[in-house]
Amino acid sequence: MDEIIYTITRIDEDDYGCEERPDGYMPMVRVSLEAEDGSLDIVMMEDSLMYARGLDVGASAVIGEDGTLYHPDKVFDIEDIKDSDINIDKQMRWMENYWDALDEYLDE
Repeated sequence: MDEIIYTITRIDEDDYGCEERPDGYMPMVRVSLEAEDGSLDIVMMEDSLMYARGLDVGASAVIGEDGTLYHPDKVFDIEDIKDSDINIDKQMRWMENYWDALDEYLDE
């Protein structure tokens, strides 16, 4: 099945009303999308992800398996990663050692 490529037509910050946001709250945005066939969709996602992925009004985007938006050329199938030569166990051991060393450094 071909993925649907949307154009981002509008981005609105999630309205939290007059109440204070809870601790740890990640600012969310409501992203309005329009497909070439005129169909509309709305996706809620973290504002920081939109920024990090360089997505803004007028940009093309697809909805990934995780329900968030990506540039059409940046989406990949998780099976591609599983079948690749990436050694996840080795990377995880390295990260664990890194975090242990960082904790030791911060404790000094």
